[in-house]
Amino acid sequence: MGSEASVDHDGQDVPGDGTPSSDQVLPGDDRSRHFAFEHKVFTVDGGFFAPISTTGEAAFHIPLGDLKGAVPLETLRFEFNLGPDSLDGRLLDIVEKSLRYVKEIRPGDSIPHELLDGSASWKVEEKHREIAKNRLTVQLVSWLTGGEAVIVDLTQLEQIAGDPTTRQKVNEAFTRAAEKLGLGKDRREEVVNMVDTLARELSFIEALRDRFGYVKQIQRNFDVLSNLYRRDQGIRNEIFRMQALIKTPVMNFEGMFGQTDAQTGEILAVLRNIQAQIKFIRDVRDDLHFRLMLWDDLIARWTATPIEKSPEMEALLKETYRFLARHFSSQVEWPLAGRR
Repeated sequence: MGSEASVDHDGQDVPGDGTPSSDQVLPGDDRSRHFAFEHKVFTVDGGFFAPISTTGEAAFHIPLGDLKGAVPLETLRFEFNLGPDSLDGRLLDIVEKSLRYVKEIRPGDSIPHELLDGSASWKVEEKHREIAKNRLTVQLVSWLTGGEAVIVDLTQLEQIAGDPTTRQKVNEAFTRAAEKLGLGKDRREEVVNMVDTLARELSFIEALRDRFGYVKQIQRNFDVLSNLYRRDQGIRNEIFRMQALIKTPVMNFEGMFGQTDAQTGEILAVLRNIQAQIKFIRDVRDDLHFRLMLWDDLIARWTATPIEKSPEMEALLKETYRFLARHFSSQVEWPLAGRR
């Protein structure tokens, strides 16, 4: 899918339309589109920028034999006299912003597209483009028939999009929309292009919605494992705690997807304000991507581990509890096994 980011990705799968992001970097030449540092410290083999796992602080990670050192960027600036007006100092500022979009950066990598032109640095699959296009097309047809609705359920969406009646009405919907927008029916192709542009932007939301499905699956796995470990009071209590902890991020994700669906729910209003809508979609896209990157390693572990009683599963449960407690702990009442 598309949650995996690639910093050195000069070819864009979904090109930007020139809409800048809030953190846009305006490049002066090709050199300024890359992390072209000047100081020799950045030539150390294996050096890369990434957040420190325990604190989230941006740092330059350097291999030290069998060990690795992590130098926070503030320390790096001070120790090597990299002032805010120097090239390296400005690039370090961009590194901090860029780590919101990618997991790590190596000297020489290209600056993420999110900071250059607002488009994404990661790819989506063709199925996500198709889902986004189907959503918008079905919305347009439902507007034409007087019952505009946002279809979230994929099975229902596929059925409606594939229905011969829907297909017959698509061309009419584009023509009527062109008239309503004041373009005239002869300019329906402009509406087609606008819908294609929106579909490209929303395909990233669909890819992230797909990725969020793995977080939901972890939540469902807790229910299965609670039953499997019903005779082990200690592990079952730990699972109950995780069930409570995971509710907050799941609700937050669902709220963000719901907000995006609602914002793009009135298709003509969206088309009338397409540039503002693209900016909104990209802001949500970047926020969702940043939040989901936090889960990537955990998702990989859960995907690779059979849902059964085993030492591997028990180790994964402990790792998951530490992850949830570190990032989502709050004042909650922990339920105990056997108590409702």
